[in-house]
Amino acid sequence: TADGQLVEKEFEMLHVVPPMRAPRCVRESPLADATGFVAVEHDTLRHVDFENVFAAGDCVSAPNAKTMAAARKQAPVVVHNLLQDLAPAAARPTEAVYDGYGACPLTVEKGKVVLAEFGWGGQLMPS
Repeated sequence: TADGQLVEKEFEMLHVVPPMRAPRCVRESPLADATGFVAVEHDTLRHVDFENVFAAGDCVSAPNAKTMAAARKQAPVVVHNLLQDLAPAAARPTEAVYDGYGACPLTVEKGKVVLAEFGWGGQLMPS
């Protein structure tokens, strides 16, 4: 416990999640916000101050789960928006938008897993 007291409990399954934080090189850079994550617009994943910087994955400030499933959905948004910025102004398509998708496998019994899929605010987003 916080006061140093030892607590012992029996369990059949233990799920341990380390504290979520960006790497030190991000936390201590001008790209980071007050929480230490890369400060991005949550929908476009563009940096809030440096318009030619995009970020995806566990290092972004977006208020979603830091999961590989989220990074998989963020990557195409970043690529699209980066390529859009490189295109001539007259030929630029609309910006791609990240919908907050994330997913987490949950063990429900031995040998069975359910994939919980969700978006912004925990909204269910089954695929």
